[in-house]
Amino acid sequence: MKKTLSLVLAMLMLLSAFTSCSDNGAADVAETSAADTATVSDPAAAEDTAEEPAETTRADVKDGLGEYNFDGLAYRAAQPESSSYEFYAEELTGESTNDAVYNRNLKIEERFNTKIETINFANTTSVITEVQNLVTSGTDAFEVATHVAYKAYTPIGTGSYRNWYDVPTVDFTRPWWNNLANTQNTINGILYTATGDINITSLLNTYAMFFNMDVAQNFGIHAETLYNHVYEGTWTIDKMIELTSSIYVDENGDGIRDNGDTYGYAAWPGISSDAWLAAFDQPISTKDEEGFPQAAIMTDKTVAALEKIYNFYNNTDGALGSASGLVSAEYEVTMFVNNLVVMVPSIFNDAFTEYRHMDATYGIVPYPKWDEAQEQYLTNARDQYTVIGIPLSKTDDSLEFIGVITEALAAESWRTVFPEYYNVALKGKYSSDRDTANMVDLVLAGRNFDFAFLFGEQQFQRLPYFFRDLLAAGDTNFASKYAKIEKALKKSLDKLKTFYGYEG
Repeated sequence: MKKTLSLVLAMLMLLSAFTSCSDNGAADVAETSAADTATVSDPAAAEDTAEEPAETTRADVKDGLGEYNFDGLAYRAAQPESSSYEFYAEELTGESTNDAVYNRNLKIEERFNTKIETINFANTTSVITEVQNLVTSGTDAFEVATHVAYKAYTPIGTGSYRNWYDVPTVDFTRPWWNNLANTQNTINGILYTATGDINITSLLNTYAMFFNMDVAQNFGIHAETLYNHVYEGTWTIDKMIELTSSIYVDENGDGIRDNGDTYGYAAWPGISSDAWLAAFDQPISTKDEEGFPQAAIMTDKTVAALEKIYNFYNNTDGALGSASGLVSAEYEVTMFVNNLVVMVPSIFNDAFTEYRHMDATYGIVPYPKWDEAQEQYLTNARDQYTVIGIPLSKTDDSLEFIGVITEALAAESWRTVFPEYYNVALKGKYSSDRDTANMVDLVLAGRNFDFAFLFGEQQFQRLPYFFRDLLAAGDTNFASKYAKIEKALKKSLDKLKTFYGYEG
């Protein structure tokens, strides 16, 4: 089923409250992208007027927290060194993303008479170990702990976190919270780890398809054509294979396919493969009638998708997708910068760290759909996005303070920090180029955060990584691999119930 340009843009208008960030007013749907409007209706403002709620920019949206004076009380966040930029910037440096974080913190400190402090640890494991130590000893060293999502099973399994829904003044319905993730990760009314726009890593780890416009044009593929496929709903995996699978140039004439040649598509058959099932609207887990997660991955679509991607990666001239062809994981990023490939799967962090410096012009489209009948373009955020937990040792009377400052940080990040990352990574194109803005909005609106990734290494028996593992091994027998873990999976999922208050 094809979607027209107008329908897609109308959807983006509705989603603009969550994803876009320029300062222009609303305009005709057919002529305006979400980046141009960035409008939301502020419930707090609506109470003060009998007229219809005014459409406003991000900067105008109030968090509704009211007035608090915390008398200099410190809000302390434990974090891995690798993601320290989310909560803290030491000083103004002239780097717009750093300065946005610095100014955000300063604004909140002055508004609430508090001090935002961070405690850095070497890695996620160190953070989690310290959380467990605090809970055991009953000591008070920090208000919140942050770490990568895929390690959440350890503190949750040891009962080390409080339920976010017990925290007053945190409103998970507001646009600065990642409701796609928080809803998925809520079980039996309990959310142990939350994520929102404080966590810039949820943006930076989101997967999309990046295309090198200069290389693409050499093979008759134009940005306008790709964008129109997206707008019309015809950007499917078969369309992507059709456009890229025959593009190959043996650059040095040695007859060897390696990462020094030119390809239509390149991808290490590893972590980027995690996004394929999300893109094809095939969940890893779903919730049963009691709202508890259960495995949902063993379907005909999963088997067909694995075979299709395997054949594309290994049996077409235009794709370099085998572990033997690429010298190391994610080497396709280097090939993309060196103008040796038309299209690669990348996270937005690659745009921020690598692609922003390349001479060639690049564009972005979503991961393709499974077929034209699929309603939405979907993707996932790599499981290394940050989640936030409150140590169980925090007392009830501390929750209001934690809630106010966390909510304020998330709201101000949505207003000021995320937009800077958009524009720096995309060389300002997010606010100036309508198609780029629409593509980014579509990608972010379609992020899937499957609950299974929180427990993928343990209770889900590595199920979220089956697709990548089989591609890397050159094996397409998904049913056989699933059968080997099916009994253990059922037993470990039953154990998982105890973490969320289910009896029996």
